[in-house]
Amino acid sequence: MILHLHTFNFDFKPPNSILTMSLPRLSGRTCMVTGGTSGIGLSIAERFLREGVTRVILVGRSSARLANAATKLDSSFSPADPSSPSHAPGTLIPASDKISLLVGDVSTASTWLRDLEKALQPVDVLVNAAGISGANILPRTEPAEISQILRTNLEGAVLTSRAFLRAAIRSRMRNSNSTSTTTPPARSKCIINVSSLLAVKGGTGAVAYAASKAGLLGLTRSVTVEAAASLRDVLVRSNAIVPGYIETPMIADFSEGETARLKESIPLRRFGRPAEVADAAVFLAENEYANNCVLNLDGGLSAV
Repeated sequence: MILHLHTFNFDFKPPNSILTMSLPRLSGRTCMVTGGTSGIGLSIAERFLREGVTRVILVGRSSARLANAATKLDSSFSPADPSSPSHAPGTLIPASDKISLLVGDVSTASTWLRDLEKALQPVDVLVNAAGISGANILPRTEPAEISQILRTNLEGAVLTSRAFLRAAIRSRMRNSNSTSTTTPPARSKCIINVSSLLAVKGGTGAVAYAASKAGLLGLTRSVTVEAAASLRDVLVRSNAIVPGYIETPMIADFSEGETARLKESIPLRRFGRPAEVADAAVFLAENEYANNCVLNLDGGLSAV
C-alpha cells in the first residue's frame, strides 16, 4: 500500500461573510416599537440597540412608563420631574442619542395620525407589539372591553402600519431627486407584527384577544401583497411572530397551579423568554428575503 501524504495550508482566511458575522446586524437602521415600555416590546428595543440601530423610538400611552423604559435601556437617562405636565398624544421626546419616546395610545391613533406619520419618516423597521388582554368568557365580557382590546391590538397596528407606509412613500418622493426612480432601494423597510398562539389555537377566556391577534396575521399577509403591488419603488416586507406563553407581565397573574399546568402542556416544559422573541425580531428585520414569514415561538405547543 502506498500512502500519499499531502501538505495542507493552515494559513486559512475566512471569507468576508464569516468575518462580518460578529458585526451589529442592524447598523444604520431606525426602528419604532409600539408597546415598548415592557415585556416583548421592551426586550426587542433592547436587542435592536445591541444590534447597532441608529435610533429606537418607543411608543406608549404613559410618558412615565416610557421614561422608566428609557432608563432601563440607558442608565444615563434622567426622567423628567414627575410633577411636570403630561405630554399630549403625538409628542416626540428625545431621551438620548439613540432613544426617543413617542407618547400616544395606539388605540386612539386616529386622533394623532399626523404626528405618528411624522415620527415614522426616518423609520426602517416598525414593530407592532402593543397589546392588552382580558380573562373572561365571552358572555361575561363587557362590550367596552372587547372594543378596547380590538382597538389596541388590531386597529392600532393597522393605523400604525398605514402611517408607516405613507411615511415610506413620502420619504421616497423626497429622495427621488437624488436616486434613480427605476431602481429599488438596496434595503427594504420592514413591519413585524407580534401576534399570539391564540390566533391559531383555540382557548378559553380570551376570545376578543384571540380575534385581534388573528387579525394581525391577516394584516401581515395583505400588506405583503399590497405593498408589492401598489408601492412603486418602495420595498416593504411584512412579517409576524407568533409567541406562545412568554414570561411577561401579561401572564404575571397566573396562579401557581395554572402556571404548572400550562408548562406541563408545552413540549419544552417551560415558558419562553422575551429575549428569545427578540432574537426572532432581529432575524425578520435583517433578512431581506423574509416576507410574509410567520415564526412560531411556542416551545412546540402548537403541535399538541
